[in-house]
Amino acid sequence: MIFGEEDSQHQNRPPQQQQQVRLDASTMETVYANFFALAGSPDEVTIYLGANSPLPNVREPFVKLSHRVMLMPANAKRLMIALQQTVKAHEDRFGPIEIAPPGQPPQTGV
Repeated sequence: MIFGEEDSQHQNRPPQQQQQVRLDASTMETVYANFFALAGSPDEVTIYLGANSPLPNVREPFVKLSHRVMLMPANAKRLMIALQQTVKAHEDRFGPIEIAPPGQPPQTGV
């Protein structure tokens, strides 16, 4: 579900006991990331986030990592499912998202 939108997939399900969660965004920071890397162990999944600023005539791109997010595997799976649902809703609303095959540069809009 996207913040502030109703979850239409759950409207036809019988009501379930839901836990209320308060979100405190008073110290939240927003960062841009166009790069991620993953690592894992039996106890955790780690997501590294950063930004790649492509420079002309540079063979090795430089990525500045800004954040590391560590999750228990069950929470990583919940995040994966939430991302799948969010991307599907985005594509349903705005059309398919095209991504370049591995090893090819991403296409940019004109």
